[in-house]
Amino acid sequence: MDRFVDNARLRLYRVWHSPSLAKAAIIVKSRPFRRAMTLFVALPFIIALIIVSTRGVDLGANHMPIGLSPRYAACASRNESGDQADWANMKGKYSSLPDDKFTIAMLTYRRPKELNETLTTLLSEKIPSLYELVVVWGDIEDKAMPADFVSKYGVPVRYRMAEENSLNEKLRPDPSFKTQAVLLTDDDVYYSPSDLEFVFQTWRQFGQNRLTGALARCSTLDIYGDYHYTFCNKEAENVYSMVLTNLCFSHISFMDYYWSNNTVMNEVRAYVDEGMNCEDIALNYVQGLLTGHGPLLVNGDKKYVNMDPGTGISRNPGHLEARSKCLNDFAKMFDCMPLVDESAHIQKGIL
Repeated sequence: MDRFVDNARLRLYRVWHSPSLAKAAIIVKSRPFRRAMTLFVALPFIIALIIVSTRGVDLGANHMPIGLSPRYAACASRNESGDQADWANMKGKYSSLPDDKFTIAMLTYRRPKELNETLTTLLSEKIPSLYELVVVWGDIEDKAMPADFVSKYGVPVRYRMAEENSLNEKLRPDPSFKTQAVLLTDDDVYYSPSDLEFVFQTWRQFGQNRLTGALARCSTLDIYGDYHYTFCNKEAENVYSMVLTNLCFSHISFMDYYWSNNTVMNEVRAYVDEGMNCEDIALNYVQGLLTGHGPLLVNGDKKYVNMDPGTGISRNPGHLEARSKCLNDFAKMFDCMPLVDESAHIQKGIL
């Protein structure tokens, strides 16, 4: 055993004091070697950082990847602005209508309680610029539509039977409309009467080429260049790209273009009917395409009222996923992305 240990020590001594090991030790201590090893160790981290910076990190739908290109370019960047001649004709057709009054177009479907509350509230106070309130009766199977009447402040309330069971009906440019401004709304959402006049005057001054309303929504990109529909996280996003048509002012020409025989618009309306969703997103696409502007978020002293009843399309499972699909499918139809991000908003009163 002692002889074996001695032989082992002798071999270790020879290896330790060999010239090749001494040369290796010198190399390890040399400055070029240390620099090379530092680069070798750091290289994977540098590569990872480059990948993250160019592709983005998938942290969910509310995260905007860095330097990522969407599948479809912005329409404005490609000088795509729809049929401007057709839109000009539409604006000319309505130019004789007053722009100092507005009409409310309210879609209702089998929600008498919410409809009654909304009508009662809106008609309880005088709104100086309100010309007419039109209730679009969406339940075409129920022929027992209420009779027209006039409010105590002299506002005509007219019921109009929808031509078909379609979300597109609210956006139909009723030939009986007498104003350029139309407040698109549902039977369960409304501005307080004391704020509605302010919002309308804001539309007149700043928003005639924009959808102007109370509920902002966002479209964000994932790492694959696809859009996602979100409720706008204030901590993650400083911009919005849509306002919902359940409470927003629109120039009637946008509605006319939406209902035109334009090939893309025919495809869009058919898509909305098939999925019973996304007519509001589509109108935002129309406005952004024609004007190159984003929407305008406007609120009054009081927060708008949203009853949020238990029934409704937004309650359906997979609603957000369906809305995200609409964003991407519409971009494909338009062959570009018409939505324009906006950061400004208008609030009544002094901050």
